[in-house]
Amino acid sequence: MIKLLLTLLLLICLIPASEAAQLQETSFKNGVKLIVEEDHSAPVAMVQIWLKVGGRDELPGKTGLAHVFEHMMFKGSKKLGPGEFSKRISAMGGNDNAFTSTDFTAYFETVPSERVNEVLEMEAERFANLKLRDEDFQKEIRVIMEERRMRTEDDPNSRMFEELSAASLRLHPYRNPVIGWMQDLEKLTIEDVKSFYEKHYVPGNVIVVVVGDVDFGQMKETVSRTFGRMQARPALARFNPVEPQPFGPKRIQVKLPAQLPMLAVTVPVPVWKPAENDREAAALALATQILAGGRAARLTREIVDEQRKAFGAGAGYDAHGMGLDLWYAYGMLGPDQSAEAFEKSLWALLDEMGMKEVDEKRLNAAKRNIIAANVFAQDSLYLRAKDIGRMEVVGIGASNRDRWIEAVREVTAADIKNTVGRWLKRERSTTGILVPEVTP
Repeated sequence: MIKLLLTLLLLICLIPASEAAQLQETSFKNGVKLIVEEDHSAPVAMVQIWLKVGGRDELPGKTGLAHVFEHMMFKGSKKLGPGEFSKRISAMGGNDNAFTSTDFTAYFETVPSERVNEVLEMEAERFANLKLRDEDFQKEIRVIMEERRMRTEDDPNSRMFEELSAASLRLHPYRNPVIGWMQDLEKLTIEDVKSFYEKHYVPGNVIVVVVGDVDFGQMKETVSRTFGRMQARPALARFNPVEPQPFGPKRIQVKLPAQLPMLAVTVPVPVWKPAENDREAAALALATQILAGGRAARLTREIVDEQRKAFGAGAGYDAHGMGLDLWYAYGMLGPDQSAEAFEKSLWALLDEMGMKEVDEKRLNAAKRNIIAANVFAQDSLYLRAKDIGRMEVVGIGASNRDRWIEAVREVTAADIKNTVGRWLKRERSTTGILVPEVTP
């Protein structure tokens, strides 16, 4: 069994990037872009409407507006009643939903491929003729505030990470939560919502992605007579400031009702810019995989299992963002484990990786894991469309998607050492400690 698994992983590494299905794309005069990946293996299709607007595009005091539209887009339009969009998708045998991030908003549907034209017509209709009624907004903003209470206010770990992100960045909009600060949500009005809609829901911010059993020519014709006929309006340049370099390490302490303490560290690091920093971004991804990619990862094996300095640990890096990413590592601490001891072990591990080349076997295992995840994702229409849309909205370009795997393959042990040594340093870090608040 082990031999079979190793053979499979070896084959995955040998799959050339050029085997990925070909993308076909076109743009319309009003700025709408269409990208299609035909896959005729089954009579289904994934439709995703991507918008170049997310939490980063909100003004101070108006955070949360991008996410508000996840709710308002289902409240009806000129031709669609409240909730009718999802009911019609369900009647087709499909499903639909939406997601919002710092960099984008996307709406998606999985449907029988013969119904894609109908879905695109409905998407274009609600996009152009959305009804923004105050009564709907007042209901949804209460739902959103409750969502925030459940996910953040009542979750001490999430709350600590939110405070840590805000403390880590002085200028970059990633310091604000996508769901918005509660004090902002309490003051948002329907006029704020309408203003945001007029400003950002414009054709030039739209990317239509279709993956599945469709014909590019037919998709081009359908999008041309739906999204392509919308009146062109100027799309604002996106806010993408250069975060000032850290002057030294920062620390915060967050006291909240909690059972156990936690320590987390963040460091601003670069994201992937094709042809500029391919190996550096890939090296950061591989270093993070070596640290936190599964039970054999170093954080778990060395700090949790061997040293017993935490009962859980992890790290994360997202190379596919705009401008920068906030790299992080954390440790969940038990009653007899101290934040100081975990922090010392974490930095000892990072310092070692910045001075000593990682073992080739460990590096190759990390490469296999990243490449395997990428190959297996090709089985999912949702993930394939998401990969295409996301790379487009952040400016990487979907045409570069195979280049990422090539970059991962080319990383050397020396690249890992140099990249960790350059970026993951104490003087660039912000440390957050969650201190359980004792109730008398």
